[in-house]
Amino acid sequence: MRNPWHPFRGFCCQPGREESLFIHVTVPVILIIGIGYLFGRYGATDLTAISKFSISVLSPALIFSFLARNPLTLGQMAEMTAAVLLFTAAMAGITWLVIRVLGMKTFLMPALMTTVFPNTGNYGLPILLFAYGQEAFSLGVIIVVLNFVLMYTLGVYFASLEQSDWRRAAADVFRLPTTYAAVVGLAVNVLHIPIPDFIYDPIKMIGDAMIPVVMLILGMQLVHVKPRGDVVPATVSSLVRLVASPAVMVGICYLLGIGGLTAKILVVQNSMPTAVIMTMIAAQYRTRPDFVAGTTFLSTVMSFATVTGLLYGVNWLFGS
Repeated sequence: MRNPWHPFRGFCCQPGREESLFIHVTVPVILIIGIGYLFGRYGATDLTAISKFSISVLSPALIFSFLARNPLTLGQMAEMTAAVLLFTAAMAGITWLVIRVLGMKTFLMPALMTTVFPNTGNYGLPILLFAYGQEAFSLGVIIVVLNFVLMYTLGVYFASLEQSDWRRAAADVFRLPTTYAAVVGLAVNVLHIPIPDFIYDPIKMIGDAMIPVVMLILGMQLVHVKPRGDVVPATVSSLVRLVASPAVMVGICYLLGIGGLTAKILVVQNSMPTAVIMTMIAAQYRTRPDFVAGTTFLSTVMSFATVTGLLYGVNWLFGS
C-alpha cells in the first residue's frame, strides 16, 4: 500500500531527489530553454537550418533507436493510441464549448490549434527524462509520433478549413522522416529483426543528441514568437491547454483502466504547453498567426509555474 506521506519516493530518475521536484526537474528544463533563448536573441543563427536538422536527422534517429529495441507490447501501443485519440476529441469539444460560451467564435480554428496539440517533443520528453528516467522517455516517444501525425493532419485541417488544398498539405506527414523512422522501428521491434550493433549504435548516438538540442531550439524559437494583441483569447487558450488537459487525460486513464507509469506519461505529455509547430502551420495558412504565436509563448511561460504541481499531482494519483 502506498504511503500517503511519501507520494514522491522514487519519483525522479535518481535516488534522493524527493526533496524538490522543482529544483531537479523543472529548473534544468528552464535553464536549458533559457540558454537557447539567450543564444537565439544575441547570437547569429540560422534557426531554419537547425530546426530542419533536428526534424530530419535527430528526431528520426531517436524515434527509430527507441522503438527498434524497446520492449513494447501491442497492448501498450494500442492503449496509448486510444487514450491520445480520445484526448484529442475531448479537448476539441471542450475548446469549442468554451469559445462559444465566451462569444469568441472567430477564434475557434486557431484556438483548436493551440489547445489540442501539446509540445510533447522538445518539452514533454525532457520532463519525462528528468522526472521518470529512461523507461518513461522511451514510452513517451510513442506519444510524440502520434502527435506528429495528428498535427500534420488534423492540425493542418484546422488551419486550412476554408481552403481547398488541405488534403495535399496534410500529406506532409508522409514526407516527414520521423514517420518512416517510426514505421521501420516498430516493424523491427514487432518482427524481432536483428540489427547489428555497428549500425544501431551510431544511430542511437545521434538520437541521444536530440533532447538537449531540441530544448535549445525551443528557447531559440521563443525569441521569434512575437505575442501581439488578442490577450484575452490567448490567456483563455493557455488556461484550457494547461488546466483542462491534465484533468481530461486523468479521466481518460481512469476510463480506460490505465494506471502506473503509462498513466503518468500520458498525463504529463498531454499537459504540456502549445506545440511550437502550430506557429509554423498557422503562419503558412494565415490562420491568425499572431494569436497562435502569442498563445504558444504565453502557455510556455505559464507552464514553468504549472509543471511542478502537475508532477506532484500525477504521482499522487497514480503512485510512485
